[in-house]
Amino acid sequence: MHQSGFGASASPNRGDAVHSGASRAPKMTTHGPTRRQVLILLDTSIAEVVVANAATAVESYNRGLVEAHSKLRVESVRKAWDGISMSTNFVASVTELEVIKQWLKKVAGLAASTVVEPCLPQSKSFLKILDVPYWGNNSLLSIIQAQVESVIANTSIFEGVVLASRSHIMKASPSSDMSVIWIDIWDSQKGSKGKTFINRSFNFGCHTATVQGTAMHPGIAQCRNCWH
Repeated sequence: MHQSGFGASASPNRGDAVHSGASRAPKMTTHGPTRRQVLILLDTSIAEVVVANAATAVESYNRGLVEAHSKLRVESVRKAWDGISMSTNFVASVTELEVIKQWLKKVAGLAASTVVEPCLPQSKSFLKILDVPYWGNNSLLSIIQAQVESVIANTSIFEGVVLASRSHIMKASPSSDMSVIWIDIWDSQKGSKGKTFINRSFNFGCHTATVQGTAMHPGIAQCRNCWH
């Protein structure tokens, strides 16, 4: 059993839920913003506390980096979609990301067991999951993000995948009982990881779900710095 990770980024404006019928493949991968920042997915309440005490937080992160004999420095912290973004003077290494993670837990008062995964921005690929019922087992409550992300985290075809934002769930049509689940993943510039999922299937409970590529809405401008 493995765990998928998360980054922090804005999700595209979702278009039609069902197949568009277009003959050409969607442009499912976009280039990432500057890598001189660290993105961390956090609950809104925790992110707000960190940003509200940004000056103290920056001082703490940099103290930890100095102690680790690193030349990396955090310059500012701001709230980004689904978490926070830390601007840095250089591109952080894996070791420096680990230092930031430990000091973030201290600053935010998080338990050692709390999952926090700082990551660097990459390109993003946009995928949709089809053939999953919108309603849960009791047919009164719809499926929720936590269910979707738990399935992704424990399904072998998604091993090593890092979600760029929380999943998004909507009905396939107003009268349908089926859903479309939109997920964004960090990927290479060529979208090589996203392409491996096209038309693959996996079990979502007792149902067989299928993955397809989807395009980012072309009418939405995207911030090249932080993807707010």
